[in-house]
Amino acid sequence: MTNIHRAAIAAGAVLLLAGCSTAPTAGVAGLTGDPGSITIQAGEDEIPALQQIGEKFTADTGVEVEFVQREINAQAISDFISQSPTGQAPDIIVSPHDNLGQLAANGVVTPVQLGEEAEDFTENAQDAVVYDGVSYGVPYAVENVALIRNNALTTEAPGTFDELRAIGHQVMEQQGIEYPFTISQSPESGDPYHLYPLQTSFGAPVFERTEDGEYTAELAMGGEDGHEFARYLADLGRTADLRTSMTPDIAKESFLNGQSPFHIGGPWELTDIEAAGMDVSVLPVPPAGNEEARPFVGVQSFFVNANAPNELAAQDFAANYLTTPEAQTAMYESTGRPPASETAIDRMEGDPLRSAYAEIAETGLPMPAIPEMGAVWSFWGATENAIVDGRGDPVELWDRMIANIEGQI
Repeated sequence: MTNIHRAAIAAGAVLLLAGCSTAPTAGVAGLTGDPGSITIQAGEDEIPALQQIGEKFTADTGVEVEFVQREINAQAISDFISQSPTGQAPDIIVSPHDNLGQLAANGVVTPVQLGEEAEDFTENAQDAVVYDGVSYGVPYAVENVALIRNNALTTEAPGTFDELRAIGHQVMEQQGIEYPFTISQSPESGDPYHLYPLQTSFGAPVFERTEDGEYTAELAMGGEDGHEFARYLADLGRTADLRTSMTPDIAKESFLNGQSPFHIGGPWELTDIEAAGMDVSVLPVPPAGNEEARPFVGVQSFFVNANAPNELAAQDFAANYLTTPEAQTAMYESTGRPPASETAIDRMEGDPLRSAYAEIAETGLPMPAIPEMGAVWSFWGATENAIVDGRGDPVELWDRMIANIEGQI
């Protein structure tokens, strides 16, 4: 669910050819005869960097690299799952890591060994591509929400969420603006993703995790910690600080128009903020409870088709070319997404906003990639909306949600 508020534009199968025009001089070890080609399905902003990486791969191995341009959404994942066994799917697909559970459960992706290069990825990036104890992907970008502050309205850095609310109301009174803060919500389905840092600050993450960092199917957001968060949501609703009517568009436009000193959003919003010429800072979301506020972290990753026509070459490209700091830096420069590579993060000179996001991501929690997560979202969002709107006792509503999710799982 990483980058869930970016538009998913299915651009169709536009074939773009990358690689050297000269005759290949080498082949991948183990291949016989014509080394052939591999196909990568990726988005429009990812392809320019992948073409650069592909040129080197082709020069080294003789294997051509071709691209299917298509943004990832639910339909694209469904198509990949159905087409992989028939040999019609690309050799490599780019996807948010939270699709991994579905891909692995259907047997359409194969493990990728990162080797020594694994040490260059952040801990969250490494954990995100592991499913059932097996590493399946090559991370390239991390995404999470943070607190974006309009420095023209305030330069204070709140230590708690209650301090943020107080600062916001003070700015409202002094400067006649409309909101103490803005955050994406949905009148129909809520937005647990954006509210998750506040929830974790009460010690109520969605699922339990093993010592190795893998998620289990046991819910962790029940009990008194969950109740405290539910009560806090109710208070946010009573004061109208949080409104279920604040759609993503309203939240962003209000912040861009100077109607809010603080905005909780992801790095995908920086392009519009920078285009507006705003002076902003990116800060961690302050906690509402007694623990650290930890946002969800989505990890954009490359996965190798288990039924790839040229699996050996695809594995070579993924493990030995996409993992290099040079490739990771190229992906950041092409997409503008904060990198998953520590070396690439260190190279982000002159980009303090995305550097701040990358730093905050290291304190976050990977989005659960387990299939059970599919049973959570609708109950979770609908319940949070009901609590914020005051449609019942917050604790009773929260406990009913837990029971419904457990029953669905």
